[in-house]
Amino acid sequence: MSKTIILENKGSLITYKDTDGSDRCLGNLMHFEGHGTYDPSLGQVDVTKEDADKHNTALDTALIEGLKGCKVGQGNFFYLGHSPLSVRTFTGIEVTRSVTVNGTSVTFIVFNMTFKGRTKKGYDCFNFTRTA
Repeated sequence: MSKTIILENKGSLITYKDTDGSDRCLGNLMHFEGHGTYDPSLGQVDVTKEDADKHNTALDTALIEGLKGCKVGQGNFFYLGHSPLSVRTFTGIEVTRSVTVNGTSVTFIVFNMTFKGRTKKGYDCFNFTRTA
């Protein structure tokens, strides 16, 4: 890890103070047995597998709740589930089954709002934005 940071709130949504003093949240954490836990932006972080699992679940829950206040043009990152066809979070929490796929284009509806994104061939992850 290139920066020295102090992680806060271990056991729930893990945060740290950015260089400007703002609270920042770690991204989805991946734990590799024997190698440690990694954040997509910070690299290796001092987080146990158990705390990483709790953080990922709390983060995914917050991302779903955050959709309720999502404005047109805003969005995030989810995964396409195939059996059944659905939109899911990093940890597999189902966001919605109201999904249409046309080639690489994904449209889904949640909380009476429409979101669109695009997958890449061979990948289930996609960025999306609210369109209506």
